[in-house]
Amino acid sequence: MAKTSKELVDEANAEIETITVDQAKIMIDDPKVTFVDLRDVRELTAEGTIPGAYHMPRGMIEFWADPESPYYKKIFGSDNKFVFYCKSGWRSALATKAAQDVGVKNICHMGGGFGKWVKEGGAVTAPRGGKSPAEKEGIYDLLPFVVNPNNIARYENGKVFIGDRRKYPFAKEMYECESVSDVAKAIKDMVTQGSGPWMAAVNALRMVSNDGPEALKAARDELVATRPTNTAMSLRLDEVLAAAALADEQGISVDDAIKNKIESIKTTIYDNYAIRARAMADVIDDGDGILTMCFGEAGFLLSLALAKRDGKNITAYVPETRPYLQGAKLTAPSITEMGIEANLITDNMPAHVMREGHINKYITAADLITVDGHVCNKIGTYQNAITAFDHNIPYFAFAWGRDDNKLTRDDIEIEERDPAEIRQALGQATTIDTVGARYPTFDITPPKYVAGVVTTSGVVSPYTLKNIKDW
Repeated sequence: MAKTSKELVDEANAEIETITVDQAKIMIDDPKVTFVDLRDVRELTAEGTIPGAYHMPRGMIEFWADPESPYYKKIFGSDNKFVFYCKSGWRSALATKAAQDVGVKNICHMGGGFGKWVKEGGAVTAPRGGKSPAEKEGIYDLLPFVVNPNNIARYENGKVFIGDRRKYPFAKEMYECESVSDVAKAIKDMVTQGSGPWMAAVNALRMVSNDGPEALKAARDELVATRPTNTAMSLRLDEVLAAAALADEQGISVDDAIKNKIESIKTTIYDNYAIRARAMADVIDDGDGILTMCFGEAGFLLSLALAKRDGKNITAYVPETRPYLQGAKLTAPSITEMGIEANLITDNMPAHVMREGHINKYITAADLITVDGHVCNKIGTYQNAITAFDHNIPYFAFAWGRDDNKLTRDDIEIEERDPAEIRQALGQATTIDTVGARYPTFDITPPKYVAGVVTTSGVVSPYTLKNIKDW
């Protein structure tokens, strides 16, 4: 007796493991999990896919997964758990059953498929041939020199080149590194900061990509030690190491895997910059005076650029940011480069300009934000937030992503740098060496002073972050 397609799917579902979209989201960054997209290439072209997913047409499963087949793919010989998905969960149920029948053991499929994944806010790559969020907003035409990804850090011919932010805006130079230790020293010596350290660090891994897993692990540890507070760097390095480990296990090029993972991360990051910038630009009002602190990177700068493109007239007030003057050397020139008025002020002026009514919003980046809503950023951010709160000025902080290892402020390690750094300015001594000094690099702003956190889910209350999976 003939069976309907629904009956075949029901029978398959009775013999296989089905996971929910929420369960799949938790597994997405696990290097021991491989997502397999079974949809037709035309669907990927029109709709995009889950980041990092392996594409396999439904009709090839029996041949690609069978070790005895001449079309066998080594990826199915790994110890990874495989998560199959299609558009709605029908094809994936049948494919998962077929894969089991030819010997694939650690396998499941995602109920509801890609359609439900998208509906419930899962990450999606740009459609092939379509436009990503970054492309839709045209952000690459708006980015000032210093935050263009190619000018932040890149790998070329065995070397890493880092945009030397110590010399900008008076010179646009790349700092040349010939070893991982050179990159680590550059990060420690403040050649770059903001998003620069993680971009420099992941590119540094290509220098030792062919030296084996131990060399990669040692490089990762050396780089992380340069900025213990910068968890974005450690997380990105771990993502790249996981891709390298999987490539090594599968017998494919580790260097190619590292290169491709870096490009994937960079694409996702700049798409997220565009999403967050659009969310913040919609909050900015015509005529706003905006106070910032330190260097807000692409997200903050793009929010101003998009607001300007929307026809809003805005003015930025930029503290100089001692001791390295990131505000004076990076933020103010970048804002000016985008055609927006930037007023440089000293670090002790924000309260005064707020009191005089020049400031309508206070907006900064964040080196990290805890799940309970504490904002860690350049030292000085906290005192400005308190003053803004007292003057009924809302404070908004850009999140770069969620880190479940940073649940509360107790999970934050504040980096203390060499006190000698604040006994000088631009290489010129400002006091005598025997004067005592302290240099905590960051401070922590409690959520009560934060009006909103800018995430990929929009501008949200810091108290709701724990309920949001993707920032």
